[in-house]
Amino acid sequence: MKQLFRTIAAAALVIWSASAAQAWQVHGRVICAGNNIPLAGATLTITSNAGVATVSTDIDGYYTADLDALFTPGSTPRSYVIVLNLSSLPADATITIPPGGSYSFATTVDDTEFERNFTVSSGQCTPSACWMTGGGQKIDPILNIPVAEKGTKENFGGNVYPGCSATAGDGGNWNHLSRALKLHFQGQNIQVLRCGNVPDIPPGSTSPATPFNFIEFQGTGRVSGIQGNKADYPLVYFFGRVEDRNEPGNDNALGPDEGSLIDRYFLRVFTNPADPAGSTLILSDIDSNSATVDPAPITHGNLQIHVTSCAQQ
Repeated sequence: MKQLFRTIAAAALVIWSASAAQAWQVHGRVICAGNNIPLAGATLTITSNAGVATVSTDIDGYYTADLDALFTPGSTPRSYVIVLNLSSLPADATITIPPGGSYSFATTVDDTEFERNFTVSSGQCTPSACWMTGGGQKIDPILNIPVAEKGTKENFGGNVYPGCSATAGDGGNWNHLSRALKLHFQGQNIQVLRCGNVPDIPPGSTSPATPFNFIEFQGTGRVSGIQGNKADYPLVYFFGRVEDRNEPGNDNALGPDEGSLIDRYFLRVFTNPADPAGSTLILSDIDSNSATVDPAPITHGNLQIHVTSCAQQ
């Protein structure tokens, strides 16, 4: 029996060691000071005596870097420096935590996991720094392929946060028409949650010039039935995300709609704010999963993000 226990204990130690071996990394988040808005696409450089690695933050501001590749066997201690690259941040940004924008750390133990977070101050960290206008249409929003007039059509458009005042025009007006569901959504009392840049595509847009290429917003509204549908929801909630990835009219092989095909759009309209996914009335995305945010390319139209003078006040 004692031998059995020793065998089990040894196996557990092997399993623990294999698991721990995966934890030799540095991870953390890059966020805005004061409101914790995540900064996507920020780059960080990790340097050791064995080399250099660069990682970028994801859409929620998180990054992870494995450290085992940056280790020279036999070196003790294992020393690292991680730097948040100022050139990857908004032009007016300053790194407030840590001062100077870098951390130094070292370990003499294998399989160590470090957490290093960065905080940034910038005028672009305020939700009012951007707003959005536009509209468009999607045909067959799940498959994202045109299927002629027999396809499911969704039309949408309006404006989000048209002025510096949080109450300007009730934060804008957004409409979405789902012909498949025979429902018309009208959204008001809109709040901009954040604006920023999608990783791995050029930051901002060129017309008009703005440092952002995505905006997320939420609010309340109502849903009414159309085309014989008697449905009526006088109070609903919604969350939207628009990615302004390009401009229409580019002269290339894809034709004049090339830019609008790249712009992406997501909308979730729901009745219960405690369970958005479980109370969804209208969902416009790429995969019909109401629990995730997956914007889909639009078929026609243009979605345009603007920078507002609020960011300069």
